[in-house]
Amino acid sequence: MLKRLREQILRKTKGEHKEVAVKNRQAQALRKRIERQTKAIAFAEAGLHEDAQNLIRTELAEKSKVLVVGHEDTFSQPVIQYAVGLAERMGYEILALSVSPVRTESSTLEPYCDMVCEQFRARSEESTAGFRCACKEKGISFSHVIKFGEVDQCIKEIHQERFRVEFVVTEPESCPDEGNVTIPVFCMAR
Repeated sequence: MLKRLREQILRKTKGEHKEVAVKNRQAQALRKRIERQTKAIAFAEAGLHEDAQNLIRTELAEKSKVLVVGHEDTFSQPVIQYAVGLAERMGYEILALSVSPVRTESSTLEPYCDMVCEQFRARSEESTAGFRCACKEKGISFSHVIKFGEVDQCIKEIHQERFRVEFVVTEPESCPDEGNVTIPVFCMAR
């Protein structure tokens, strides 16, 4: 993901591309919010005031999230510490994402796909135990999602599926020193 971003920036600076395309999600988010508000109004008009209030409360109570992308089925200690610190300072929730490069629709692995996917799920759940514990100690909400495919595409899917994903924290490409690790953090465009 970082390599592609660097290539795009280099192409932009060399003049190969004239403009950068950014998909604006404001209209989509506004439409979804209006739909939820309309649903709450319909409940209120039908006399289901408590349901309408609960719908509005859940929308207002939904916190912003930090999406933490691991290296396949693992999360390094520096990334866990950084993400927990960021979420604690900002008052955000953590959404951990484990991405398997194995595509579930691959015909070459079809007979073994279920077994490989199940093993990946088990390793991912096992590796997030320390992450979940660190979040629990700090009182941070934690959830974990497992996806299959390209990392970039999985991040886009999460951004579309989940509301209020504000930042993405990823594993560094390489860790030269355990003490001096630069952790990539991206702000999600709305």
